[in-house]
Amino acid sequence: MKDLLFLVVVAAALGLLPMPAAAAERKAAEVECKPTDEKLVYDCMITVKAKASGAPIADAEFTVGADMPSMPGAHNVRPVPAEPHGMAGMYRARIELEMTGEWALKLDFIKPSRDRLIKKLHFGGMAGKEGSESGMSQGKHQSMSHGVHKGKGN
Repeated sequence: MKDLLFLVVVAAALGLLPMPAAAAERKAAEVECKPTDEKLVYDCMITVKAKASGAPIADAEFTVGADMPSMPGAHNVRPVPAEPHGMAGMYRARIELEMTGEWALKLDFIKPSRDRLIKKLHFGGMAGKEGSESGMSQGKHQSMSHGVHKGKGN
């Protein structure tokens, strides 16, 4: 009996026991950022859902940070906490960028389970590229209008 209990404790400690499906399910997010009156400051609305089921994920805890893929480590934004906004699965974060261009937003989840999503978005300023988006999973560019920047997938 002691040996069985010992094996269960060791398996649990090593993460070998199955986890509930909802807690282990990957997340998907859609991100829409709009410029504010402040230069290089954006309000981002983030919709978070379970990737497989599409169900909104309420009570998530995560931060939103950013890094410029073209200059790794040179320009990065300190992560800010996302706050619940309106209905289940909707969150808001205000980010302040260092310059215009393509940024990779990093959504780092700690609740309901650890996960990281990366969303590439283009933020104004470059002639001919204003408002384009780059989806990580689709790998395509789409034209956007009215200063709204969106990222979908993952």
